[in-house]
Amino acid sequence: MKTGFCHADGAMIRDIDGKPLVFRGVGIGGWFLIEGYMIRSYGKLDRPRRLKDHIISLVDSDYADYFFDQWQRRFFTAQDVSWLAGQGFNMIRVAIDYQVFFEPSETEATLKPIESNFLRLDDIIRACSQVGVYVILDLHAAPGGQTGTNIDNSQNDHPDLFTKRHYQDQTIYVWETFAKRYKNEPTIAAYDLLNEPLPEWFAHYYDQVMPFYRRLIRAIRAIDPHHMISIEGVHWSTDWSIFEAIEDTNILLQFHKYWNAPDQESIQHYLNIGLDFNLPIFMGEGGENNLPWLSAAFKLYTQNTISYAFWAYKKMAAHNAMMSFKKPEQWSALLEGKLSKREAKSVLDALLDAIRFDQTLPQVEVANALLNRVPFTCPAYAFDYEGENRSFHRMKFHLSSLRHHDGLNITNIEGAVVPPVFKHMNGESPKTADVLVLRLISGEWVTYTFHVSRNQSCVAIEIQTLGALKAHVTVNDVLHHHKSGRLMVEKPRRTNTLRIQATDHVVLKNIVFT
Repeated sequence: MKTGFCHADGAMIRDIDGKPLVFRGVGIGGWFLIEGYMIRSYGKLDRPRRLKDHIISLVDSDYADYFFDQWQRRFFTAQDVSWLAGQGFNMIRVAIDYQVFFEPSETEATLKPIESNFLRLDDIIRACSQVGVYVILDLHAAPGGQTGTNIDNSQNDHPDLFTKRHYQDQTIYVWETFAKRYKNEPTIAAYDLLNEPLPEWFAHYYDQVMPFYRRLIRAIRAIDPHHMISIEGVHWSTDWSIFEAIEDTNILLQFHKYWNAPDQESIQHYLNIGLDFNLPIFMGEGGENNLPWLSAAFKLYTQNTISYAFWAYKKMAAHNAMMSFKKPEQWSALLEGKLSKREAKSVLDALLDAIRFDQTLPQVEVANALLNRVPFTCPAYAFDYEGENRSFHRMKFHLSSLRHHDGLNITNIEGAVVPPVFKHMNGESPKTADVLVLRLISGEWVTYTFHVSRNQSCVAIEIQTLGALKAHVTVNDVLHHHKSGRLMVEKPRRTNTLRIQATDHVVLKNIVFT
């Protein structure tokens, strides 16, 4: 059905013309809410309010206001939108701190909007509309704080949203304001009501989440009947046990996924719940890992037709962000409060220069990993996720370190089945003991999908193994001879399938596409 707005249709998302749509998105964290780790600031300076207080103590309040104004002006612009669209992404999820858009109040239910920042968001929405990129508005920091940690810029490390009624009233007002402003904007894909509410140590508030979601949905629907509304589970948006049936059918169920196994077992319960509710599901945040994990996890979402948003777009001196900006000299001394006023201002000015689009370092390798686009490296355990006799064939059922239901033999280098370790937050390679390999016996085979750009006329493939590669290798069902695991594919298609069929025992480590 054509509605003129992106919308849910059963378990499917449809675009403004009624055609099936899968989001390939990127989370724009750090723009309207600076999380400390994104600027290599840990400990006490882990959220915007504390960073601002620190800047005031080092320089003054006027400069602190100037710094945050310039940060929001420079951090994410139409140039960034164009770059993302050029890489093949069709959605951004914008993390919002309500205090950037409204003046906080401890007494009033209605809040005064800050029009200048709404205008900045308007500019980005306009830029997105010009290049076919949708926008999801993500309330990352609600009044009072929905999480009780640094990520919601909370004051007391407590989710006061769920203990003080006036914060809930303010949150309703916040969403009513956004809905009034954007109810006729087709570039907006969804309203993401609350980011990652209530980690498990605040589980005694879990029973308040769905009733509050219902209040928010009713308030938005009184203004905007068209846009999708996304609701997240509790405990970092991983626990969907709170979800209950709701009357609204234009709902997007959202989960987040970090630092765990990129296998079907890890997402199957979300798929099942989506089918039970007859609603689409969305992996709204995932990343903060190394490139092999990204290539595995995001292929998992793609081959399960799950919309996603990679986290996060831009960070300081980071290997696993799409854009990296330089750490200014004396940055550590600034964080430690060891600089004079003049020195601190100079360092902060250097940071404001560093975040400009033309000063940042584009890291296309991150986009390539997410899209499984050449050049990229695929770990051997990340063979395709489309099921037995489509993505793999086994001669017998093996024990495995992950992908247990597939029954192929994934082990460490020593041949032992071990609990997998996937926490590589800074993009670092796994320790030798944590490296996983795929062991095939004669007759077993696996496939790896890879994509190429329009202008690429050939692809070199290196199949990295422990020992000799005793296997038949085909690409798009054409047999290719290899020399020590190396082969060349002439005139590849846009989407291609590599198949490796063992003729003896084979131990696969990585598949490198260049």
